[in-house]
This record gives sequence, C-alpha cells and structure tokens, in this order.
Amino acid sequence: MSTSAGILLINKKARFDYQILETFQAGMVLEGEMVKMITGKKVNLLGKFIVYQQKQLQIIGFGNEKLTKNVPLLVKKKELANIRKGLSVKGISCVPLSIKRVRRWLKVEIATVKGLKLHNKKDILKNRDIQREMQRESKSY
Repeated sequence: MSTSAGILLINKKARFDYQILETFQAGMVLEGEMVKMITGKKVNLLGKFIVYQQKQLQIIGFGNEKLTKNVPLLVKKKELANIRKGLSVKGISCVPLSIKRVRRWLKVEIATVKGLKLHNKKDILKNRDIQREMQRESKSY
C-alpha cells in the first residue's frame, strides 16, 4: 500500500457553484465495499451534501446506484462547533470537495459554502476567458 497522500476523487463543480468560506479535513467511517468503490473511483461527489444529524456530520446519499449510504464523518470538537455554527446561518451549506488517501486512511476535505448567483458565475467565466486570451497573446510574442 502507498504511504503518500493522493487525491482519489474531486468535486470540480463545487468550486464553481459555491463560494468556499472555510475548509476542513475529516475522517470517514467506511465499510469494506465503500472503500473499494472509492479507491476504484466508482462513486461521485457531485450533488452530495453534508448535514449535522444524530450528533455527527454525515454525507447524505454517498455511493453509487448499487449501494447508497449516509457516511458519518470524524472531526475535532472545535471544528464540529465551527461547522455547526456555519450551518445554522441561512444560505450556508456544507459540501465535500475531495477525497484523498493520507497514509492508510481515506480523508474527505469538506467546506462550508455559500451559493453563487448566476451572474457571478458568468463573471467568473468571462474573467477566465480574458485571462486565457492575455496568456495566448503574451506567448505569441
């Protein structure tokens, strides 16, 4: 088994759809089949949310079409308090950003986020295109 950290799954859409307020790293309570699905990249993080229920954080509906479960997350008490305080504010959500291997454990990077408006997303795309054009022009000289 590899001892280095490596990103297994990324939620690319999260950084585009949301403004990331604060990020945390959490452990995952998984069973054998879920671990195989994650390492085999047979699961997707798109559209997944994290909620506080049963006195813990959980990823809702994690898995694929065969197996879907709520996965409990392990965070430090201070981080849990910060996340709960953020979730109590209207318009703030919590989403998974990525899953990575840290030594022999699987960790999920989660973030408290605020949704972006459509016009903000259009501005981001416009600025990205302008930056690309500027890079092309500078390379052509």
